Amino acid sequence: MPEKGWSILTVRTVTAKRVKELAHGRGVSVDEYINSLMKHSARPEWTICSLCEANVKSVNLLDHIANVHPGTT
Repeated sequence: MPEKGWSILTVRTVTAKRVKELAHGRGVSVDEYINSLMKHSARPEWTICSLCEANVKSVNLLDHIANVHPGTT
């Protein structure tokens, strides 16, 4: 039975089960867990590159590493 507030989503059964496991492992509902994931992607946070210690937005970290530090991935 879907949790309160859920819309019908088309996802793989394995993905749905994993999301539910992750949410309940953190002690939150699936809805709260997905909302927290969406909140992080809508408002990027800053992180420090472990290779050159540059401040980079978290969403751009993989691009930064690929462009500035080729061959390390």
